[in-house]
Amino acid sequence: MKAKKMQVENGVGRVLVGPKKLRNCYARIVSQKDGSGRIERLDTASGTWFEAHESVTFSEVWSAPSVPASPWTDIERKR
Repeated sequence: MKAKKMQVENGVGRVLVGPKKLRNCYARIVSQKDGSGRIERLDTASGTWFEAHESVTFSEVWSAPSVPASPWTDIERKR
């Protein structure tokens, strides 16, 4: 019997964590080419994600509450 190891594709820009509600914004962590992650914030006015400034930490994003699916679809529709 052979054991198979499951592998998840880690493509560039893949959302690893989020979206999460963080203080007064929404944040997520996306993968980068070198295998590291980048924190992004949502600009609700334009509906685009951009790199967050240094005051947002990975531990804050990881520990923040997840956005439930139904409120998130409401946010997406407002764009």
